[in-house]
Amino acid sequence: MSTGIVAAVSASTSSRAVGSSRASTARRTIRASSSPSSRCDRWSATRAVPSRVGSARTSGVGFASIPAPRRSTLTRGDDAYSGTDRSGATASALSAAGASSAFAVGIEAFFSFLGTALAALVAGFLALSAWRRNLGLLRPRLTLSKSPRIARLVDSCPALHRPLRPPLLLQTSLAQLIAYLLKRNLVPEARWTRETLTTEDGGEIALEWYECCAEDDVWNGMEGDGSVTRTLPSAAPVMCVLHTLTGTAADFVVLAREAAARGFRPVVCLRRGHLDAPLRTPRFNLLGNCDDLDVHLEAVRMKYPGARLFGYGESAGTGLAVRYSGEKGPNNPFAAVSCVCPGYDTTEGGAFSRFEPLLDRHLLASVKEMFLSANEELIRGFECAYEAPGYDELIAAPDMAELQRRLYGMEGYSSLAEYHERTNPMGTVRDIAVPMLVINSDDDPICAPSNVDDNLWAFEGDVDRALVRTPIGTHCCFYEGRTLRPMSSWAHEASLEFFESVLNEQG
Repeated sequence: MSTGIVAAVSASTSSRAVGSSRASTARRTIRASSSPSSRCDRWSATRAVPSRVGSARTSGVGFASIPAPRRSTLTRGDDAYSGTDRSGATASALSAAGASSAFAVGIEAFFSFLGTALAALVAGFLALSAWRRNLGLLRPRLTLSKSPRIARLVDSCPALHRPLRPPLLLQTSLAQLIAYLLKRNLVPEARWTRETLTTEDGGEIALEWYECCAEDDVWNGMEGDGSVTRTLPSAAPVMCVLHTLTGTAADFVVLAREAAARGFRPVVCLRRGHLDAPLRTPRFNLLGNCDDLDVHLEAVRMKYPGARLFGYGESAGTGLAVRYSGEKGPNNPFAAVSCVCPGYDTTEGGAFSRFEPLLDRHLLASVKEMFLSANEELIRGFECAYEAPGYDELIAAPDMAELQRRLYGMEGYSSLAEYHERTNPMGTVRDIAVPMLVINSDDDPICAPSNVDDNLWAFEGDVDRALVRTPIGTHCCFYEGRTLRPMSSWAHEASLEFFESVLNEQG
């Protein structure tokens, strides 16, 4: 029995030693496999260890009593690389991601709403614009003198009796003004021929004859010499354009093209300082000069002696058209005159004092650049000729009204009073003897509606004059078009129809 006990104890001891040895081997294997390079070996070692080693019947610690290590996708740089549970951090990260996602959804919803609202606003504006145009709310209002002749002439002008049809996006003053500033980018290229003229005092002016437009079929010599107007008979009526304050021929491409299509020969009468060249003499006139216009028209009549002449003035050009027509009286070389956006009275408190402030600053800068800065040396050398403001005082003028007050010396007059007496258009308006069409817009920020109201007397009596006031058109725009782009000007159409009615009347 003792022998059996000894044998049993020996067997137990041997078994315990073997189990201890195997457990030690398994632990070494597990520690070794904890390195990233031996993960595959770890699972091999696990399969090699008997599952019943260190069972409940033994007091040794077997492999089965060691919890299996977790498989982790964390990288070496993570705090949880060792297998530590980071459930709190994970929840925080998920919460942050959810908040970020909610913010992104909110931003997307906001911009979606903004886009929808903007689309609805544009659609509403277009619908309102179409409604205004179709309802006839843009119909012009006529004021006629008591002359039966002017009534007959106006009756022959369809444009004067229909509503204006501005493009859908150009039914506000601001929109039309923006289009006006960009008009040189919206019109086709045109060809002009310049005829330079010299005045008695050595000044330089010019006639800019319209030839053709890039969109015409006869461009570049496809028919004859490529000129639209040279195919006209020599007796074709000539439309003399009297341009704006800082205007050039390029501003009248649309008008010239339409006039040529109707059988008129267009020519722009360029005043001093408008030839893209320095002044020849230290003299220029913001509203033009009647003596210089005589030189223009004499050259036109020499070139086309059998043609009838018509005067078309815009803005500042209307001042010259009215003043010249009044001075000439019954001897006016123009058969008729159209004035688009006139300023009427140019004396103290008149047109120059009523410009919209922002546009006043724009015009002031343009005039200073065109006439003063570009001719500084010439003007400074002329300061001693008159007791009048010199260059420094002119360039420092704060607005157009003050600049006009200081320019009398540069315009050739000894005083401001003489300047007003010799240049104010309303000073000779009673003596105009030819039919005259005058067009003004209610939303004109340059030639204000108050100018018209103050001078309604000019359309009274037995004279051949018609005043047309429109609800839209702003300053020298009156754009029309069936789409969003301005394609023509209602004022151009009305003026040309007026000239045609005079031609047809006189056979």
